[in-house]
Amino acid sequence: MISFMNMMGGKNPLDDPEDDSEEGSGNKKKTTVSNFIGWQDALVLIVIAILIIGGYKYYQYTKQKSAEMFTRCAVLFDAEDYPSAKACYDSTWDLNYATPAFDSLRVLRLGFIEDMQNTQEDVFESVKRALVSHDTVAAVKAMQKFSGPVLLEKDDAEIWEEWKKTFPQSVPVDTATKTDSLLSK
Repeated sequence: MISFMNMMGGKNPLDDPEDDSEEGSGNKKKTTVSNFIGWQDALVLIVIAILIIGGYKYYQYTKQKSAEMFTRCAVLFDAEDYPSAKACYDSTWDLNYATPAFDSLRVLRLGFIEDMQNTQEDVFESVKRALVSHDTVAAVKAMQKFSGPVLLEKDDAEIWEEWKKTFPQSVPVDTATKTDSLLSK
């Protein structure tokens, strides 16, 4: 059987170290000074430092990448290219980093585009109902409520363009003025 005493060379670790030395010998144990840290410890510290620095650099990179992406989306939104802006803002959900300010801006602008699209779909449906009931006056009035760039689905947008050609008087006043000035040239 192996005991703790056998592993310590027959010495009890709880005994005083003074008991280990003989009284008449006068030899004092010299304490050996070891290195401050071993090479394994230094290697671990270097790896930890590299991980911290690498993490910080990655954080800066993702922060810059998200800022560039949100800037691109803001330019599209300000240019009133709403379909492209919506696609751009939808792609920002995949970014690794977004500040709370960018996040709230994304939600507000996507909400604005979605509201505009829903309004246009409502106008489209009311025009469609009016045309089905053969009430062209109500259809023209409803078409004049349509504003902004067309955000309808592809099939509905094609139908809308056909209706605009069929009922040119239904184009809103500011757009009609531009069209008339182009025709007069």
